[in-house]
Amino acid sequence: MTITIKVRREVAELAEKMVKYGLARSRSHAINLMIERGIKEVMNEVSFWEELHEGAEMMEKEGLKIRHGGLSEILKQSREER
Repeated sequence: MTITIKVRREVAELAEKMVKYGLARSRSHAINLMIERGIKEVMNEVSFWEELHEGAEMMEKEGLKIRHGGLSEILKQSREER
C-alpha cells in the first residue's frame, strides 16, 4: 500500500545510509524496516489504550462516572501493575 508521509530529516538520512550500505533495497524498504522493528512497542501501547477505552465505555454503559482526576489514578495503577 502506498502512503505519502513526511518524516524528520534524521529519519530520511538514516534511510539513505541504510540503502548506501546495502541494509535496504530502497528508502521505502528502509522505512518499512524501521517501522517493523518498532511496531511491537506501538502495538502494545495501542492495545493498552484499547483495553482502557473499552473499560471506560463499559463503566459508562453501567452508569458509572469517573470523578475529575480519577482516570489519572486508574492509569497510574494500571501501569504499575504491568
